[in-house]
This record gives sequence, C-alpha cells and structure tokens, in this order.
Amino acid sequence: MRRTFLIALIFAFLGAQPAFSGAQEDAGRTEPDFTDIQVLSLDECVLFALQNAFEVKMAKLDLMIAETDKLYAEAVFDTFLFGNVYYVEDKRQQASVFAGDDSQTNYYSWGVRKELPTGTELTAEWSDTRNWTNTIFQEPNPYHNAELMLQFSQPVGKNFFGYVDRTNVSVTELAIKNADLATRDRIEAFIADVEKAYWRVVFQKRTMELRRGILERAERLHEVNRKNYDLGLIEKGDFLASEANVVIRETDMLVAENNYKAAEDELKLLMNMPEEYRILPSAAFVRERFQYNLVDCLKTAFGNRRDYKIKKRDVKIRDLTLKMKDNEKWPEVDLVGSMIMNGLEGDFEKAFGKTTVVDNVYYYAGVEVTLPVENSQARSEAKKAGFEKEKAIVSLKETERTIITQVGVSFRDVMTYNESSENMEQAVKLQRGKLDEEEKRFKFGRSSTKRLIDYQQDLLNAEMSEAIELLARENARVDLERDMNVLLGKYEERV
Repeated sequence: MRRTFLIALIFAFLGAQPAFSGAQEDAGRTEPDFTDIQVLSLDECVLFALQNAFEVKMAKLDLMIAETDKLYAEAVFDTFLFGNVYYVEDKRQQASVFAGDDSQTNYYSWGVRKELPTGTELTAEWSDTRNWTNTIFQEPNPYHNAELMLQFSQPVGKNFFGYVDRTNVSVTELAIKNADLATRDRIEAFIADVEKAYWRVVFQKRTMELRRGILERAERLHEVNRKNYDLGLIEKGDFLASEANVVIRETDMLVAENNYKAAEDELKLLMNMPEEYRILPSAAFVRERFQYNLVDCLKTAFGNRRDYKIKKRDVKIRDLTLKMKDNEKWPEVDLVGSMIMNGLEGDFEKAFGKTTVVDNVYYYAGVEVTLPVENSQARSEAKKAGFEKEKAIVSLKETERTIITQVGVSFRDVMTYNESSENMEQAVKLQRGKLDEEEKRFKFGRSSTKRLIDYQQDLLNAEMSEAIELLARENARVDLERDMNVLLGKYEERV
C-alpha cells in the first residue's frame, strides 16, 4: 500500500500519449519532433539513430577517407606545369683575346608535362636564353636563343603501355567499393544493435507490467487479510506473510523501474538522443510465429552478404596485383624521342617567331633499356602477391562456410524460440487459470495465504519466462536478418 500511489504515477507516465503523431507520414520528414516523452516505434528509433548516431557518422567519414585513395592513385596522370628562371654574370679572365671578360646570361623557361593512361609521358617546353658579352667579336650582341622542345617517352617493357598505372587505379577503385560495402555492413550491424536495444526496452516495459499485476494481486490479498485479521478470522502469521509479500513485490517494482531506465538509457545512447527526453516503446511482443524458409534464407544471404562480396572482390584485387607485380619483373624498355626548333636573333620577337620554322629543327629518337640483374625486390613482391591471392581464395571459401553456418544457426534459433514461446504462452494461461481458481477458493476459506502467494509467484515466473522467450525470439530474428543482410534495406530509402 505504501507505494501504490507512486506506482500508479509511474504507469500513468508510461501510458502517456505520444507527443507527436505520424512522424513518418509527414512528407519529406524522417526525424521525429521530440518533446519530453516520446512514444516511438521501432522504425522511428532506427531512423533517428541513422541520422544522429556517432557510430553512423564515423562510418560515413571512414568511407569518405577511403574514397580519397582514388584521387591519390590517379595523381600519376596529373598535369604538371614547370618553369625556370636564372641570371648569370661572368667576369672571369678568359684565355682567348677574342672572348669577352664580361658576359651576362638571362634564362627563362616554362613547360607542361603529362602522363597519359597509355603510359606515354609528353613534355612541351619553351625557353629563351639572352646572352650579352663585352667583346666586339660577337654579332649580334646581345642575342636571344628561343627554343620550343617536344619530348615523349613510351614504356614497352615494365609498365607496358601504362598497364601498371591503370591497374593500380582499378585496384584502388575496387578497394573503395569494398570500403563502401564494409561501411554499409558496419551501419547494418549498428541497426541490429539498435533493434535489440529497443526490444530490451520493450522487455523491461513488459516486466514492469507483469510485476505491477502481481503487486496488485498481492495488495488485494493483503487488504482481505487485513480485514480478516481485524475480525480475528486469520492468524497473525498469514497477515504478516501477505504484508511481506507486498513489500517484496514493491521491491521487485523498484528493480524493474531501474532496469527499464537502464535499457532506455542504452537505447538513447545508441540513438544519440538528448538525456532530457524519455522513450516509451509503442511496440509489444507479438505471439504469431515468424515464418522463414531455410533455403530461401540461404539464397538471400548469398545474394546480399557484403562480406561475401568483399571476399570475391578481394580475389579479383589480388589477381590484378599479382599481374602488376609480374609486369614489374620485366626490364624497363622505353621508346623516347624529342624535337627541338629554335630561333637565333638579336630581337626576342624574331627569335621566338623562328621556333615554329621546321628548317631550324632537331630530332632525336632512341630506345632506353634498364635491365635489373638480380631483380630481388620485384621477384619477392610477385611471389608475395601470389601467396596473397591464394590466401584470398581460401578466405572466400571460409566465408561461404561461415554464411551457411550462421544462417543455419540463426534459423534454428528462430524456429526454436517460436516453439518455446508458444509453449510458455500456454503455461501462462494455465498458471493464470490456476491462480484465479485458487483466489475463488480463498474467498470461501478453502485456501491459504501461503498457497496464494506461491501461485502468484508461479504465474509471475511463467509470465517472465514467456517474456524472456519472446525477447530471445526477437533477438534471433534480428540475428537472422542481419545474417541475410536485409536490415539496412528496410531503412536506407527513408534516411
């Protein structure tokens, strides 16, 4: 009796109406408009968590960091501008009387360099050299030597027509796709945690309801015993037993309240929800059987499992890496060529104009070869890449077996908890009927306080066991859907 009013207030709070309605019905809105007390569905909790949770934000940032690797890999094809400027003054004594003992040189150049996906390196450079000396034997004086130089280099051995560079970019792109899958899988694992946390809150809410029901029965029994004791119809021991029963049930309520708050705080932490808000789950445990087919579950898992897709892509990455490393064992064979056109005049503009005259042209073509003798590094890396490919294949096969095992275990768990929860539902009905009948007998003095208390405990144990089985079944369902990688798909279009 001492805590009846307080308990009534608690359940009045828990039975409060939601502070918002239709959070998902408002067009273009996925985030609830929270007030102090929120009655939230499972979907609303998950969607709020996906938008606000630290874990999701960090996962997305990790993906953004991984995506920068593509730009880094493509940097080999960047265009570079370069230039050079210098001034030289020479007043050293010369051996020839015809050479001046004072000369000045001004040099300016700029150019552009670019490597193509074919591995071809192209360079275009323009330069001007202005020379002046104090000798009378140089004509013109000063003069400008303007040059336009075009160069190319084409690898035909190591990095054959840019094979290594292009393959490295392809490997990076595949790695980024894997990073995207890993991020999505990480978010789905987080969704599973949120769903399980939500069902723990539902369980603790149900626990409070069950303990409140038993408390009310205990209070009714004690009220009857109080009247009977005052009339001298029962012994003091029965009166004290019923009073102790009320105290025990009140204590159980205190523990249940604390457990509810702990489960609520855990869910709010996952959701990154402000502390001043309270959560009341709108969902309750359903007693209908979950319907799954093992063959369909396995097909879904192999079609959706991101770790399986990652492992398959890892094999492809290792294969490309092995081919790159094999190519790097080749000698460096480069076809090179250059063409230079110049103009030599005392006037800068005239000298520059002659840089496009084909009469003043210089050609160079050749083959440059570098052959490593031991080539230890390349051979070591190629051998290592071969082993890594074999390891990736073994890991893929291991993942296949893991998927089959995980889905099988989770499927059996769901089916087992389907059966056990149904059995416990029947047990609850029997225990409730037993207690109801015993309460009728008690009214006619045909039962005892101790038996009623024992029957109350029997009912509570059965109801708690049923709630535990239902919670375990929800967790098993979450695990099965997680093993099939279908959790994220339920929410991602609404985020």
